[in-house]
Amino acid sequence: MARALAAAALAGLTAGTPANASFTAPVELAAAQYGLAAAAATDAAGTTTVVVTGSGAPKLLERPAGAAWPASTRLPDNPRGVTGPVVAAAGQGALGIAWRADTPRKYAGIEAEIRDPGGALSTPIVIAGDEAGGVRHPALAVDPAGDALLAYNTDTRRSHLSLRGAIAVSYRPAHGSFSKPVVVDEERSQPPAVALAPDGTGIVAWSHNRKVYAVSIAHGRVGRPKEVAASSGLGAVVVAAGPDADATVAWIRRAASDRPYQIRAVRRSAGRPFAPVQVVASTQAFIAELVLAADETGRTTAAWTDHDFGRPGEHDPVTTSIGAATAAPGHAFAKPHVVVKSGARDRRSLSIAAINGRVALAWGVARDRDHVAVQAAVGPVTALGPPQTIASMTFTGGFYILAPPTWIALSPSGAATVLATIPTESSPNLITSRLVAIDGR
Repeated sequence: MARALAAAALAGLTAGTPANASFTAPVELAAAQYGLAAAAATDAAGTTTVVVTGSGAPKLLERPAGAAWPASTRLPDNPRGVTGPVVAAAGQGALGIAWRADTPRKYAGIEAEIRDPGGALSTPIVIAGDEAGGVRHPALAVDPAGDALLAYNTDTRRSHLSLRGAIAVSYRPAHGSFSKPVVVDEERSQPPAVALAPDGTGIVAWSHNRKVYAVSIAHGRVGRPKEVAASSGLGAVVVAAGPDADATVAWIRRAASDRPYQIRAVRRSAGRPFAPVQVVASTQAFIAELVLAADETGRTTAAWTDHDFGRPGEHDPVTTSIGAATAAPGHAFAKPHVVVKSGARDRRSLSIAAINGRVALAWGVARDRDHVAVQAAVGPVTALGPPQTIASMTFTGGFYILAPPTWIALSPSGAATVLATIPTESSPNLITSRLVAIDGR
């Protein structure tokens, strides 16, 4: 069984205890000195699946709703070269795991393991091999029936450091096989983003050459790619999908220093083309991250981090705030609101989840060189609760510590699960990374 964090092993780690908090103490799932990372997803039954890398062979943990964390196991058939896994879950047990296979050499292939509702997780399925000319950045979504949508960059060895590539898409119907990947855009592109709604409609989006592109998915059919917007300074394209082909594509517009940074979005309602571009938020602060999530009705929430670098000569002037905005089905985004005001030196690794009209956010915080924390905010879409510190760490060795990476999920009951890779000072001269889970409502 995963063990509760021992005070001696994690000196300095405490659970937050504000008056309105209902989060548990952190529970350790894995530990490593370097490179510890996790990918996770929660389905509609409340089962959370986590894939851990960086502490030996990849580990799999599956926890049913309300149960204790189990001991980790290996992925079926113990695949090698698993790099950057992504996890998707939906319905009553539909699950997908995809990764870049760095064997026999880096960027050699894309593989996946899939589980249909009521079935067992498959052995590795090869989606693309070394003949693809280099692959990277798999993105995966599943729907409650077990359909799976996978997109990734291909032919990446033509670009510097294999950072960009053409966009390839493959679809797997429930109880079926992945289709032969279709290259929907041959231009060297940024990583794709994917989403599937509960009814099997979905979207893939990406960007290159100052333009945003998207291709629609309808019950296994991959549509034609279309340009949906043009924007300078493009960054962080994200997508969300709702029923009846509702879809949202959002991105960060990073402009010249004398112009504001913006969150921009296009939305599509059932049977209609994308509406004109909406400026969701505009600020002189540097927008570093953007996340997006839709619940089963299509109500969509965007959230982002603003880094204010202050004025020249100020002592440690960098502070970070978090903003958010929500769009009801068939409507534009409402006026944005501030989730967290500026204050901490650094807030990053923003994560979002949405279900049953509720939204959850989590992020890491670095207050200064000696204090880092994990925070979360959970509540109804229209009245998100105040931010809560759910774990905090204090250091004495003078390390330069970044804000912890985080991930959050919501179950239909309203229960939230936060995963965070936290640094702990295991000795005066050594930092160890530990993956922890924190539950709350």
